[in-house]
Amino acid sequence: MHRLTLLAAFLLLPAAAAGQEFNVMLRLDYASTDALLEFLDGRVANVHRVAALRGNQIAAATSALLARKPYSPEDFARELERLRSGSGAGTDAYGLKETAMFREQIRALLQEVKRRQLDRRVVATIAPFFPRSARITTSIPVYFVALGNENAAAFVRRIAWRGDTPVFVGDDEGELTIVVNLTRSVQYIRELPVQFVDMLSTLAHETFHAAFGVYQSGSPVWRSLQQRPEPHWTLAGLAQNEGVAYLISVQQRTGAHLSEQQLAAARRAVTELNRAMKELLSPGLTAARVRELIMNSNLSGSYEGNYGATAGLLMAYAIDAKAGRDVLTETLANGPGDFFVQYQRLTERYGELPAFDPEVISALQR
Repeated sequence: MHRLTLLAAFLLLPAAAAGQEFNVMLRLDYASTDALLEFLDGRVANVHRVAALRGNQIAAATSALLARKPYSPEDFARELERLRSGSGAGTDAYGLKETAMFREQIRALLQEVKRRQLDRRVVATIAPFFPRSARITTSIPVYFVALGNENAAAFVRRIAWRGDTPVFVGDDEGELTIVVNLTRSVQYIRELPVQFVDMLSTLAHETFHAAFGVYQSGSPVWRSLQQRPEPHWTLAGLAQNEGVAYLISVQQRTGAHLSEQQLAAARRAVTELNRAMKELLSPGLTAARVRELIMNSNLSGSYEGNYGATAGLLMAYAIDAKAGRDVLTETLANGPGDFFVQYQRLTERYGELPAFDPEVISALQR
């Protein structure tokens, strides 16, 4: 039986800015993790039923994409069977070895997640990061899974369903959908309360992405930007989107401050982002190289390697701390050009912040 927990969060938050309407509902679905754990326990015999659950399908197909390999539902089912038989996963493109290794910890975290109300906390966390003028009403499906690529603790994708088969679509199509891999919260953290906070901050991060996607679809500024084919705009938008989302995660996990190690890595990432932006501005760049630069900016598998996201975090952090929350939220209304300009102004006042080349800033003002 498909088990779906619906936690409604239609509310106008007291902490939201005056005039802001932030009506968000999270539809929390635990069926994929429940079924996979039961399958590993020997209580579910039909591997195809487990593989066909919506959350598992999305996680498996996305894992194949990140592993740069074709996705096959049959291959996914075979890997699940290998896991249950004890022979281990083959290439482990779906991250199933960790599922088996941390099965009991996943089970405990899942019980804790079900016990605690998440929706109000997540919505209250992200609402203050949106502009005062924001008008957002949306319902977002959230699938909790216990498998997936090591580079994706959680993600957002646009999905249109053909029956129970996901079709991954582009902007303004399908439904923005969140997937959270519980395995990543238990893999390196031993204490259940800390695992829960880690998972909560991950969900807040992804909920920001989904809500921002809804905001962008209704914004004339962002709709205009989405019509621009120049790849440097894509990378700039990614840096802004990921930067604010990572700032939310950091504040949930550790408070308001970045560690010295994080700051050092973020400064290096700004240099790398600057280099990538300049390369994207050069004529004659191949489509393959453009794709590589943009994918590597946020999917390398390491904090420092994700130069777009890590640089964006420093930019959002600096704007929030030194210029104020209102300035940061207005960059979401005005687009990535304003995000880069506001940060560049701070580099002129604070020498410890690495600056972008003027040609990069200029290209984002045209």
